[in-house]
Amino acid sequence: MKNYIRLSLICLTIFLLGTSCDNGKNPYHSPKSITKAFTESLYTGNFEDAKQYVTPESIPIINFYQQAFPPENFKGCDHIGMGEITVREISDSTALCKCIVTLCNGKNGNSSTKVVKRDGKWYVTLRESESEKKEEAEEQIKKINS
Repeated sequence: MKNYIRLSLICLTIFLLGTSCDNGKNPYHSPKSITKAFTESLYTGNFEDAKQYVTPESIPIINFYQQAFPPENFKGCDHIGMGEITVREISDSTALCKCIVTLCNGKNGNSSTKVVKRDGKWYVTLRESESEKKEEAEEQIKKINS
């Protein structure tokens, strides 16, 4: 009987550890979670973290943001406010996520993020149109600096 109880406790422990290992730290499992992780990193100036959430083709755009927004712009900004993220699936491997973001300066803005699934993981892609993204980045710079 003792062995049965001991075995049951071991199985229960293994089960609980197995189901709690993620603890929300793996943002790649859904469009919402990758959007949340990326948006928080980007808008708090944590560009190195933001790079891990994007497709390789999108890294030059993050590098552009990193040059355009010096670290002193983000002093005291360790989190942002985010409204509910809505997801519109375009296909099995592409989705568009939207939410309202409250920036550190208290201003609200709309965030629209395109995500793609690669090798079973979701990533943000910023490579729709270079001119669109550059214009958007310049607009974001104006908003933050005003």
